Amino acid sequence: MRTNVKQKVQEGAAKRKGKAGKGLPRALAGVLNGSFLTREQVLANMSFILFVAALMLVYIGYGYYTERTVRELHRTDSELKELRSEYISVRSRLDQTEQQSQVAADIADMGLRESRVPPLRITLDNDEYRALNE
Repeated sequence: MRTNVKQKVQEGAAKRKGKAGKGLPRALAGVLNGSFLTREQVLANMSFILFVAALMLVYIGYGYYTERTVRELHRTDSELKELRSEYISVRSRLDQTEQQSQVAADIADMGLRESRVPPLRITLDNDEYRALNE
């Protein structure tokens, strides 16, 4: 009896192994030739299958959108770095030309000279100011 049970178990395992080996090529052939689409289960769930296909298309489109956005972000970042370096160079040139010694040298070329006398402050009372404006 013990050997009989062992034989049945081995036979069952062999049958299962044979079915699994034959079932996979059949399923693959059914997918490749399209016959699996005519089964009732597939036809009953066609709306869900179309929904999943639409989700896949949206996912692919979102991937392209994200890639384009990242590329644009890198381009904008490099443009920002370029503009920042240009700003720094223009700012340093402006600081250099605004220095008092540079202004004095530039106006000396025009025949002008820097005044050595400090400016005078003129103070007026309110009455004097009103008299001037009348």
